Amino acid sequence: MATKTLTRGMGTFFKECEHPESRWSKCPHPYKIRYRDATGRQREEAGYATQDKAKARLNEIYQAKKGPLKTGNTEAQEIAEMRFEDFAARYISNRKRGLESNTIEQYELGLKAHINPHVGSRRVGTFTPGVIEDWLNGMELNKVGLASQKNAFLVLKLVVDAARHRGAIASDPFLDIARPNYVPNEVIIPTFEELNAIRDAAEDDLRLVIELMSGCGHRNGEAHAANMRSIVADDVYRINEQIHSNKVQPAPLKHRKRGEFREVPLPRKTHDFFSYFTDTYGTDKNGYLLVKGNGSGNQHMQHYFYGKQTLRWRWDRCLERAGVEVKYTMYSLRHYFASNCLTHGIPITDVAEWMGHKSIEVTYRIYRHLVPGSITRAAKILNERL
Repeated sequence: MATKTLTRGMGTFFKECEHPESRWSKCPHPYKIRYRDATGRQREEAGYATQDKAKARLNEIYQAKKGPLKTGNTEAQEIAEMRFEDFAARYISNRKRGLESNTIEQYELGLKAHINPHVGSRRVGTFTPGVIEDWLNGMELNKVGLASQKNAFLVLKLVVDAARHRGAIASDPFLDIARPNYVPNEVIIPTFEELNAIRDAAEDDLRLVIELMSGCGHRNGEAHAANMRSIVADDVYRINEQIHSNKVQPAPLKHRKRGEFREVPLPRKTHDFFSYFTDTYGTDKNGYLLVKGNGSGNQHMQHYFYGKQTLRWRWDRCLERAGVEVKYTMYSLRHYFASNCLTHGIPITDVAEWMGHKSIEVTYRIYRHLVPGSITRAAKILNERL
């Protein structure tokens, strides 16, 4: 197998076929390239249709290893020499004015848990596809969940792209990198009988959370921000806040800015328990139900305020008292809400809006199996007019 070598350090390109080198330009086989990445590891890539494309790719990799192009851009040079963790902290801090607090928290958590421990000390200008691949492989070896991998990937790409757009990285290190593909596991949903047993076994404060999640589709944090003023009609509840497990103050909803909300159906049974809880325990001066202490509204639900671990413990004890052997999570109550809607013919577009999903694709991917007969039903309905 013959090879052609470019300038020292740039790598080689070749073909693995029986045709002589002189006929490479006319034979149908693709070119391969071989080079050493920034860590010194030898790598190969295939699938280049022409010599020019193979050379262009080798040149791109070479420029990436050299760092930013010498354009006289002092900002680019400064960023290229910075440690990644320092540039990321500065970049996220500068963006706080345009992002909600829960989004900032997600970025900072991804950096702290999955990015900085592995590439935080690396100079920004030295990021290459090989570095990204090694980082992804490291997360897999450490058995990081796919959802966390996906979120960390998005944060790393956000910061690295910001540096590249400022000229600190010569070429895109994410070129041809496949992002982690997170597909949620098939949901498990309590039966109606199991839900009733769980309701009966729960203390009143936990019961209110259960009612809102299974009856209205609340998330955990949204249910803990239960407020009497959110009932805007006898059958409509307006969700406009959530409580974080590590904070005591209400925050904007996931995927929404402060002041934005979504309105959801309020079933009579859920409304009745809401009224019972309010009559029995009252509210604080701001209308919140799940508060503790002196009723000032500054501390929401002791078992949530002290952490999700405590909430999980209470939930597990509730399942034990109810005699439910399946290890449902509290999120299974949201699945119950979606199932109840879809199996009774409510359009999936409405369900997606009520659950607060970022796009209907999320709802469809998770709950499509709950409406397996939709095409058959549609065929029968359409046939009536044909």
